[in-house]
Amino acid sequence: MNTQNFVTPALIVVSVGAGISLAHANEPTRLEPGFRAVTEVAHIYYNFASGERVVTLARDGQTAPADTGESVSLWSTQGEIPACAADAGYNTAFFFGFDDPGGTSLSTAVELLQWGDLEKDTVVDCISVNWVTSHADTDTDSDSIGDGVEELAAQWRVWDADNGREINNSTRLPVFDVLLFNLPGNIAGPGVNAGYTLNIDLVDVFSGTDLSFEIGDSDGDCQTAAFCNSAVDYDSDGMPDGPIAGPGADRDFDGFPDSDLDGDGLFDWAWSVRFYQPGTGNDFDSDGDSGISGGMDSDTIGVTFGYPIGFEPTGGDGWGIDSGISDAATGIEDAFALYLDGTHQGNFWFGGFQCPDAQNQYNPLTSFSFQLWGPGDRGCDADFNGDGQLNFFDVSAFIQDYNAGGDYNGDGTSNFFDVSLFIQEFNGGCP
Repeated sequence: MNTQNFVTPALIVVSVGAGISLAHANEPTRLEPGFRAVTEVAHIYYNFASGERVVTLARDGQTAPADTGESVSLWSTQGEIPACAADAGYNTAFFFGFDDPGGTSLSTAVELLQWGDLEKDTVVDCISVNWVTSHADTDTDSDSIGDGVEELAAQWRVWDADNGREINNSTRLPVFDVLLFNLPGNIAGPGVNAGYTLNIDLVDVFSGTDLSFEIGDSDGDCQTAAFCNSAVDYDSDGMPDGPIAGPGADRDFDGFPDSDLDGDGLFDWAWSVRFYQPGTGNDFDSDGDSGISGGMDSDTIGVTFGYPIGFEPTGGDGWGIDSGISDAATGIEDAFALYLDGTHQGNFWFGGFQCPDAQNQYNPLTSFSFQLWGPGDRGCDADFNGDGQLNFFDVSAFIQDYNAGGDYNGDGTSNFFDVSLFIQEFNGGCP
């Protein structure tokens, strides 16, 4: 995917981590902020299935569902400022740079991983990610947006059965893996970072193309998702024994189900991100050019700090999650894991959340902005185009979708039963 040709940016000033020295989780390290102007460039909507791309100004609908209009937020940490910080006059955000500003490039070997909890059998049809970078970019079409840095890439992955285990991660299985290359970068000059957010939509309702996935399959049925870990080899005999969240899944034989390693009744999952620098030999777009590695100031790339939806300060450095909120980031901890060349380097944090006062500076959570979206209820399925009316345009949209292989009744096939159900619900009208 080559994300190019965006829209005019808006400038804000953001406090960032500069020269961060990580310590093992037993030795908490506070974020030591530096200050740098960050061009909060754009929010990008991209549909993997259809190729549709829509770009809006920064903070203009940065959390938007899939274009079907049916998605709902399932789990969310967003790169926004908690209310107490905003009330104190802070209008800054934080990001974690994967690269040492001293010039040592780490991102080609480092993967950041965070974990959380969800209900079993959760279907995801869209994810929201972000990056912040100082890599110099061009703007050949004068639209104030970076054209794309040759071979600057990022890989986001979602994992089944993982709660951030430091040593034993044998239960971890990938369920979603996407690599984005030629990411847009910074055109504002040295000393400035560019920030982007991206919604990756996995479903195109009109073509019937579906790349959605199910987290925590418990019954071997991916439901409406295109794929899931529905056939896992529990005993390593080369034969599938059942779904990843099945009652017998204990692949490390520790007596604890792989699906709930922390015993809270929810399914354990994780997400990770890894960046690939230009000039390190990668040619993801197969054009014979692996890019040119920039200088010290151009090497920075990272992800935005956020705070969990459902966040509840508990005083001091403490915080909790209100699980009563539908998309609360349940299960997330004030920590993250780092892997270097695939080897676990430990779990780290940045000192916990603390609102600013006369004695203390603002210290962010060690949670990073990431969001899962899933299919919601249209309320009236026969209103196929979602305009609130039943008429010829719904029939036309249904026929177009059906001819492209659409599955209206969700049984995995496109046939007479889909037509029959649509006609029945169309004739029945909407509430």
